[in-house]
Amino acid sequence: MTPRSEAAGRRRAAAIRRWGAFACCCGALLWVAAPGAAQPPVFAPSAVARDAAHVLDAATIVERALARASLQREAALGSRFEYFSVGVVESLDGAGNVTRTETSLHRHYPLAGHFYSELVERDGRPLDGGDARDERQRRTKFMREAATHASRGERYDPDRLHVDFDAALMARYHTTRVGEDVVRGDPCWVIRFEPRAGRLPEDKRIDKALNRSTGYLWITRDDYRVARITFEMQRPFRWLWGMAGTLRHAAGQFDLQWIGPDVWSLGSYRIDVDMSVLFGMKSIRRRIRSEWIEQPLAASAAP
Repeated sequence: MTPRSEAAGRRRAAAIRRWGAFACCCGALLWVAAPGAAQPPVFAPSAVARDAAHVLDAATIVERALARASLQREAALGSRFEYFSVGVVESLDGAGNVTRTETSLHRHYPLAGHFYSELVERDGRPLDGGDARDERQRRTKFMREAATHASRGERYDPDRLHVDFDAALMARYHTTRVGEDVVRGDPCWVIRFEPRAGRLPEDKRIDKALNRSTGYLWITRDDYRVARITFEMQRPFRWLWGMAGTLRHAAGQFDLQWIGPDVWSLGSYRIDVDMSVLFGMKSIRRRIRSEWIEQPLAASAAP
């Protein structure tokens, strides 16, 4: 492989990580306008039955789900739990045809008080010298910055695109209980969320997408786990006044599942993204998918 092709490969690997990060920020929250020919994916409740009048209101259900998620995060980070996921990034043309497919294998595990995602394979092959070096450097930087923030008593935000399912996030939304549904055998409340009126936080780039998105939460009735999340961005937004690019549309679905005796996390997700970059001169459409594939028998060996 030539130096030029090696560099191109590393850029593609970085692109997969960026698209994966975008996907996670949009819906992996417990941790952890499209072209005319394209039809946006439909992500909405199916077979939703109307609630009985005595069921809890949306605010109470969400509040209990937030508390449940907080306890689960603490338990997971305090354990030696790890798992692997496989991701697929498909590039699409204007007609929705796949023009390129890239795959990646990630290992997820607690590291320095946070949950960390490490690239292990790209396109079915172990990382080459350049990619492996980049991953080592990324991990070292992550640990160093986490330790620095911890020593100062500061919150460490390793990824500006990361979003936590917490009270600060849900405060920007108005929630409504719209019915009931069943997800993988679990009876759930279905909660619709939509941005509140007025000025909303825009401290990070991802806030612009969050403030323009509506969707649904499926929250289990027995233990207040979030079993499914769907979202769709309703309005486009530009960054750097449109010089860097415009995110025209994004929609997705995230399914969470039990992947350990006391741990549930993101089992699978799908995101469709339509954007333009560099003054709108280049159009990019991506379909991003990821699926949990295994938990190693020696999970306790995670660093």
